[in-house]
Amino acid sequence: MSAYENVVTGKLKLKGKALDVKAGGTKKTKKKKNKVLSNEITQTIENEFSEGMELEETTNDGKKSKDGSGSYVDNLTPAEKRYMDQRQKIDMQKMAKTSNKSHRDRISDFNQYLANMSEHYDIPKVGPG
Repeated sequence: MSAYENVVTGKLKLKGKALDVKAGGTKKTKKKKNKVLSNEITQTIENEFSEGMELEETTNDGKKSKDGSGSYVDNLTPAEKRYMDQRQKIDMQKMAKTSNKSHRDRISDFNQYLANMSEHYDIPKVGPG
């Protein structure tokens, strides 16, 4: 008994229609876009946008405000508002901390940090002795 007794020889048989690569292969049909439908969609979007702008002008008594500036903050939950306030405080503290140091101080702190680090290229002792 040979180890290669169960091997199937011959060409590979694929299901379906054979592809004729040399003759140009299979051609994909392009989908036709419905221009009437796309025009209707753009018109409705433009109408909604213009109506929204008219409503904004009438509610603000002729004064235009920034788009969504007030509504964005109003839509936040109390937890999100607290998070944003806390995040802003932390960012301000970090900025104040880094702005107090000069470049020379930052370099000396970094050199001190590197001096305190253990060298990664040292070979550790393994085994007895």
